[in-house]
Amino acid sequence: MEHSESSQAVILVTGGQGLLGSRVVPLLAQEILDAQIIVVARQADRHSSNVPQIETILGDLRDESLWTRVPATITHVFHLAAAIPWRVEDRHKATVVMDNLLPLANLIEHSQRWPNLQQIIYSSSVSVYRQTDKFLDEDSPQQPATLYGASKLAGEKLLHSLEARGVETVSLRLSSLYGYGQYEGTVLPIMVGRAVKKQDLLIFGDGTRAQDFLHCEDAARAILLAFQKRAKGVYNVGTGTPVSMTELAQTVNRVFSGGATRIIFQPEKADSDPGIRLNIQKATRELNYQPRIDLESGLQQLKQELSVY
Repeated sequence: MEHSESSQAVILVTGGQGLLGSRVVPLLAQEILDAQIIVVARQADRHSSNVPQIETILGDLRDESLWTRVPATITHVFHLAAAIPWRVEDRHKATVVMDNLLPLANLIEHSQRWPNLQQIIYSSSVSVYRQTDKFLDEDSPQQPATLYGASKLAGEKLLHSLEARGVETVSLRLSSLYGYGQYEGTVLPIMVGRAVKKQDLLIFGDGTRAQDFLHCEDAARAILLAFQKRAKGVYNVGTGTPVSMTELAQTVNRVFSGGATRIIFQPEKADSDPGIRLNIQKATRELNYQPRIDLESGLQQLKQELSVY
């Protein structure tokens, strides 16, 4: 069942200025013309300030007083905010749990005064799964290797409790997001930065470790579909096409340096992580989700955006 065009939605978006949220908010404004969109952010966004249907509430999701400023008319929540510990030394700190779960606890508590709440869409992560070299579907074993992954899985379970109140919850397990504005310390932007400077592209191991690189615009469309289809449950969202580190380096080399950069393998620094191979058939079947941006097209778009900004 899809949403009726005549029913007005009042959508709360957390993390609305992040890599994903900055694509989701304008997409909602474009596709759901009569919706009221309330964005929670830490600072004002000049791009949204002139759009009448978008209202911004400034504050920190961990602060309970922020939630008292959210109107009781909320019908949908898109919880996209996440505190990702990028630095290795931060990955086992207790703050990873607090920063990701306290906002959800506040959401669950204060949603009790939102009588029209119908659905919560949660941006989860493939980091909830046990590491394997096999393709992952939604029923694959869950055994997070990090506190972040454990927090995401706990978040799914916390939100699931709302179904007792008749609120539909959907968790989208997103694969490796990329796009202009992403954190620069992960493998794809590191390779891009080196290729632009004609520096060697370094591959740790034999180059077979794979990831599913998901452009943030495809992820935003999946979130919109989850709303339109009134989805509930768990869905893998990626491209369904694993990309090896060798393939990534070759594509980055071709797009950003015209093939002029050397690719150097460093087998002595191999990572035991086999990477991610994602089965997205459930999202394709039930949400009509189809990724539109393959890796080369996404990198070409990134190249153009980098030249503009």
